Amino acid sequence: MKSLTTISWAALALALGISLTACGGAKEIEKAEETDVLTVLRGDKSEILDPHATNSGGDANLIQQMYEGLVRSSAKAPVKWEPSLAESWTISDDFKTYTFMLRKGVKFHDGAELNAAAVKRSFDRGRNLDDAAAPPKLPYAAEYFGDIESIDTPDDTTVVFNLSDSNPKFLSNCGLFAASIVSPTAIKHMEGLKKASERQGWLTRHPAGTGPYTIKAEDDYKSAETITMTAYDGYWGGKPSIPLVVFKWAEDPKNRREQLLAGEVQLIDSPAPADWKQLEGDDGVTMYSWKAENLCYLGMNCDAAKGFATSDVNVRKAIAMAVDRTPLVSLYEGTAVAHHVLLPPVTMGFPEGYEPSTDKGAREGRLAKARELIKQAGAEGTELTLSLPAVARPYLGKPSQVADLLRQQIEEIGLKIKLEKQPMNELGDSITNGAAPLVLIGWMGETGEPDDFWRPLLSGTDGEPGDSNVPRFYDEGVALKIDQALKAGSTDKRTKIYEELEKTVHEEFRPMVPLLSAMQAVAWRSEVEGLFVDSTGVYRLYKAKYKGK
Repeated sequence: MKSLTTISWAALALALGISLTACGGAKEIEKAEETDVLTVLRGDKSEILDPHATNSGGDANLIQQMYEGLVRSSAKAPVKWEPSLAESWTISDDFKTYTFMLRKGVKFHDGAELNAAAVKRSFDRGRNLDDAAAPPKLPYAAEYFGDIESIDTPDDTTVVFNLSDSNPKFLSNCGLFAASIVSPTAIKHMEGLKKASERQGWLTRHPAGTGPYTIKAEDDYKSAETITMTAYDGYWGGKPSIPLVVFKWAEDPKNRREQLLAGEVQLIDSPAPADWKQLEGDDGVTMYSWKAENLCYLGMNCDAAKGFATSDVNVRKAIAMAVDRTPLVSLYEGTAVAHHVLLPPVTMGFPEGYEPSTDKGAREGRLAKARELIKQAGAEGTELTLSLPAVARPYLGKPSQVADLLRQQIEEIGLKIKLEKQPMNELGDSITNGAAPLVLIGWMGETGEPDDFWRPLLSGTDGEPGDSNVPRFYDEGVALKIDQALKAGSTDKRTKIYEELEKTVHEEFRPMVPLLSAMQAVAWRSEVEGLFVDSTGVYRLYKAKYKGK
């Protein structure tokens, strides 16, 4: 048994999917030797494999096996940005001009060549909903790429991004999966599809990136529950040693654990916290866990136009007073910590020791004050829908149990709560449309940047909240401070602004109730080596090989 904690190089092993009932690659798998197939048994589905169209972590991990950006995250924490499709880059002193020099000889899965025009075309599609090839939504476009004023391509291997304002973190933005480069040939094909949903669906089943794996045939994506990837022969980093990777889904963590221990699969993600000790004690299993950059929270709709009771700040404060994090955290078996602010403890700007006033004092006193606020707001007996993911998330291993505890707690102050499960793709649309007064959800950092929490979750553009802004909250003063924090010259200055933001948002506006921050883990058997989990928590498969092969 090996036990690994903290972000580091790791060997993940994956598995043999011999009894597959789905996928066009079934015939290939039947003929393959066991050591030619890896199977990942996941607790999360991947429903949208269009890098520009999703903000789901379940989608992102698979997308990053097939697509690449200009830069990629380092293998070890803290996050550093390393060459990927760009071999090198320069940044102007004012952080307004970023120039990338592309790697030569790279080809997309569909045979198209990587060049400056291809990079420009992909970025144009990924940041403009009016683009002829755009998907139905672009969750990252406004917050991360809205400051691109123009993209120049002086020659085939040089791409110049001209920004409208100083942005010291644009390099990290280019490392997001949402900045993945899509083949110009695929984009041209999507221009011929009339509906945005058709474009997104087509790219999900016909990936056209430059990464080490791809979906070779359309029926290799039979459903979100079984996806077969094939090694890309022309990968610039060298063809992967293992030809086939099968991603399967099992919602029940006990099922995942038992298949791993039985040797039926070699890798599981998101093992139940109650199983960690058993997995650590098994000589044939390696447990890899780390303090993740994530947040689980309850978003409260602030949009007065929707007419929800939560548009009243006193109702939001009352709900915050009702929440007791102790039973929520106990569901995680010692692998989560109670959380009272936006930024997770591992992130710069975390306000050590601060708790909002709504969270202080004995709970009975908080409940009494909360009931009075609900009464003053005329909201007694009001029914509020609480939307939640239908499947477990890395930060929310037991969504139904957490939601039901919240329901019971909030109903103690005179409100009625109706729980509504939704698939992640539907929940994402619901969030953007502000369709529910309450949403139990979370967020995972991908760059080590506090701005990657503040900007998407509590800001927006042109006076409107961004697509991922669950509370539909926008305040000009808060938005300006978020901008100031990004551009401040030193870590000390940035930290101070972020600490001020926490106090301002939670004391004055209370758009969300941060609940907890959860550790993450994967567990694998020992017969595969060479894989690693990078500094953002993404497992990389392209160097995997079975021992002795």
